[in-house]
Amino acid sequence: MDKQVQPTTISNPSDPPGTGFGAPDSDHSDPDYFRRFVEYLPTAMAMVDPQLRYLAVSRQWQQDYGEGNINLIGSAHQQWFPHLPEIWYQNAQQSLEGKLPRWELETHHPQAQGSTQWNKWVVQPWQTASGEIGGLILYLEVITPQKQLQEKLKLTQKAFDQVATAIFWMTLEGNFCYVNQSACRMLGYTESELLQLNIHNIDPDLTAVVWQEYCQELKQKGSLTFESSYQRKSGSIFPVNFKINYLELESSDPTLTVETELGSVSVPGLPLICGFAHDISEQKATSSAILASKDQLEAVLNAVPGLVSWISSDLKYLGVNRHLANSYNVPAETFIGKEVGFLQTSPEFNQFVYEFFAQDHWKSSRELTANVRGLPCTYLIVAQKYHRGSAAVFVGLDITERQQMEQALRQSEEQEAKRRAELETILTQLQRTQTQLIQTEKMSSLGQLVAGIAHEINNPVSFISGNIVHAKNYIEDLMNLVSLYQQYYPEIVPEIADEIEEVNLSFLKQDLPRMLESMKVGAERIRDVVRSLRHFTRLDESQMKFVDIHEGLDSTILILQNRLQAKAGRSGITLVKEYSALPKVGCYAGQLNQVFMNLLTYTIDRLEATSFKDDLVDQPKIIIRTYLENENTVAISIADNGIGMSEIERKSIFDPFIPPQLQGKGTSLGLSIAYHLVTDKHHGELTCFSVLGTGTNFLIEIPLGN
Repeated sequence: MDKQVQPTTISNPSDPPGTGFGAPDSDHSDPDYFRRFVEYLPTAMAMVDPQLRYLAVSRQWQQDYGEGNINLIGSAHQQWFPHLPEIWYQNAQQSLEGKLPRWELETHHPQAQGSTQWNKWVVQPWQTASGEIGGLILYLEVITPQKQLQEKLKLTQKAFDQVATAIFWMTLEGNFCYVNQSACRMLGYTESELLQLNIHNIDPDLTAVVWQEYCQELKQKGSLTFESSYQRKSGSIFPVNFKINYLELESSDPTLTVETELGSVSVPGLPLICGFAHDISEQKATSSAILASKDQLEAVLNAVPGLVSWISSDLKYLGVNRHLANSYNVPAETFIGKEVGFLQTSPEFNQFVYEFFAQDHWKSSRELTANVRGLPCTYLIVAQKYHRGSAAVFVGLDITERQQMEQALRQSEEQEAKRRAELETILTQLQRTQTQLIQTEKMSSLGQLVAGIAHEINNPVSFISGNIVHAKNYIEDLMNLVSLYQQYYPEIVPEIADEIEEVNLSFLKQDLPRMLESMKVGAERIRDVVRSLRHFTRLDESQMKFVDIHEGLDSTILILQNRLQAKAGRSGITLVKEYSALPKVGCYAGQLNQVFMNLLTYTIDRLEATSFKDDLVDQPKIIIRTYLENENTVAISIADNGIGMSEIERKSIFDPFIPPQLQGKGTSLGLSIAYHLVTDKHHGELTCFSVLGTGTNFLIEIPLGN
């Protein structure tokens, strides 16, 4: 016998159902008749003798355990059931001894495919006609499906005990037959306490009448979900979401065994109801908070003085605020579900919505025009996506008045800028005019002073210059007379000889004519300077006249002759004149001379400044060139071989309010005045050409016949 296989359940009822098998009655004492009786029983049944050899078997027994057509009669029971446990034989022995009138035993044994087969044995003795026990009646039922179902139920129960959801198994009357640990924790009961209750105890609102209505509907649908309120052991009430399922298992066993903390419990009365309860207190609180937030948000958005709308990515309205609905005189509910543009008031807005959802950007804004109450208004639309881009909110702020104000402000600013530019131009002109007036007044005063000094110098110089000729003649006559005395009276008295030696008469004869010649040259020089001063100022030529500009250039050069000479720290400046044959030019001679003076002074100042800085490589030089540019224009060029200037300095060279780049040198005010005199007074052009490192050239171009 296979002692490794043990029975799982032993049942020995004191009052077994059915009637025991006795000996065949007198009318049917034929053994063959009895075997035929057993053979035709519709269940798997066998009759064995005390040695457990088959006396009779049913066709079902033969079919299930006879291995084909082998006749089982006379064969040993152990031959066909080698895996029976020892307890089976012990019970059988007790039955044969009359100690155990009826017994049941569940056994299992492995099969060829690796599976396990469960059998349920029901055994009781049979008696002979004399009342002695003649053997055993064996009843066998394969219960593998029921066992598999119980195993599945155990696994299901184990899984149920691990989940966080409260699970209840109930009868149709609402009595609990199984609850998991989550259900106990949720309600505050122990498992034993909860199994003594029913659904009506934990859900006061779920009365027996309501429960029966649910059960009727559950039988039809198979599953129901509803919200209810449960009461804990402490008395507190909380909301739950309760889902119930209708269970109707196909099994020949009307009971199920469920393991609880009290042990194995048989659950009768299939079908059952399996319920899943979820505590939704937090969801309810969250839902209430969301609803409150939604109401608050709606109140805020309705208070926004702009047009607010929610639009889904399929271009349909999800909602609008009160201000937008009132602006178009349409109820807010009308917008929900309608496509964008159904009002046909703003094609620009429709296009903006289409483009915004077609792009990956989460934010965007645009100014556009919309017709509100028949009037065109300008709105600033700000868009923001949400719900992972499946929807967006659009807020439109009316900026019509702001745009009008901005436009008025821009016009005002433009007018103000124009007036400011005009005032700056007028101020610049006033400053330039004031400067020119001051300079003109200075030049006029200087001219009058120079003219007065020249007049005062010219009279004695003319007197001296005119008498030098006579003095020379008189001295020559005296010298001739002395020579005659020396010729005809060679013998002289000692006193005269001493005097001749004292005065060095021979030296006087040689030096006195030279001295007179030098005085004559000096007087002529003074006369030329006076003439140049008078010619430079030209106070008597305030009107435009045709003059020789070379005379003006020469007069200016003569006045500045001292600036050209060598000084400590620099060599002399070479001045080269390249004059062409020019006709007389119609001009204001005094003003043109002032132009020459200012340009030459500025050029000498720059050469001196660069000479002191050792920037000059060659001998400093100024070249004055005059030529006819065309038949109507004369050009005067004043160029130097200095270091030149930068482009920024060159562009502002004639601005009187920008200080010169060479500190202490350069007269930008004089250049400004020169530019004004050439361009405004003579309708010509004054241009500065200069590149850093190549010198500077001032070019004066004036018409011949102003």
